[in-house]
Amino acid sequence: MRRENLPGFLRSPRRARLKTYPERFVLGIVKFFGTPLCVAALLAAMVAVTRTREGNWERAALAASIAIACAGAGIGAIWWVRFHARALDPSERLRAANPDAPWMWREDWAAGAVRTSARRDANRLTIIAIAWCIATFPIFFIAPHRALRGADYFAIPSLIFPLVGVVMFMWAMRMRRRVREYGGSRFVMASVPGKIGGSLTGAIHIDNPIPPGEQVALELECINRTTSGHWHSLTTWDWILWRADQTSITDSKGSIPVAFMIAADCRPTDDSDPESRIVWRLSARAPGVAGGYRAEFEVPVFRIGARMSS
Repeated sequence: MRRENLPGFLRSPRRARLKTYPERFVLGIVKFFGTPLCVAALLAAMVAVTRTREGNWERAALAASIAIACAGAGIGAIWWVRFHARALDPSERLRAANPDAPWMWREDWAAGAVRTSARRDANRLTIIAIAWCIATFPIFFIAPHRALRGADYFAIPSLIFPLVGVVMFMWAMRMRRRVREYGGSRFVMASVPGKIGGSLTGAIHIDNPIPPGEQVALELECINRTTSGHWHSLTTWDWILWRADQTSITDSKGSIPVAFMIAADCRPTDDSDPESRIVWRLSARAPGVAGGYRAEFEVPVFRIGARMSS
């Protein structure tokens, strides 16, 4: 049953629901282990200083290399989570030129062509995963040795750190394979912005198109994205206020037509409060290699005719 055909009380924008995604699960893991890696870097640096004073240059060099690797992985992980949690800053030039049209404050929205960040995300996760694996690789040897030789079985749980790095690296390779298979994607809007009480229409164009006649699952969601905490404890939740889905068929060029009707009581895009944003997300999914085609776009949806704040 399509979402639009459900009874009204089930799809009311007041029935907030929480939705999770594999990508956000990976972000949660990265954030959770980012701080321990920074602590490990500090401890390794202290060991390096101690071994240097003792004249044990070999162990000092090993501890220093571990400190550098752990610091790079930990700081990189925390930065990446913060980068994903933060909204794109609107262009001051576009804001000044269009004070009453916030859908023109972002360059991609103003151009009517919203691109995904799949390639950039895959590259960032690959770098962090490699640094993470390098930082935690010695644990593969240290923990079993201490458990078998020294009967220190409390060292076994520390193996979770290198295993997380392996999982991150596998996920990064899957993302990179998907990028190689499909390339980038952009959603070209028929009109800017999408209108509350009206429609959001356009087409998704893929660098390496899906064959014509293939089914693609589309979702349009109005999300209340809340952010709390500071620095390493930053937490982001997506509360779905309204959702619609449909199945589209790729055209002769492999593009994906998009046409959604938007309920009149939905909330418009709003970035005025960084800790509680209203975001509209268009998602597309289709079966295929590398886990299938996946793309997400943050699209502008506003109430045209209402008084807009500058």
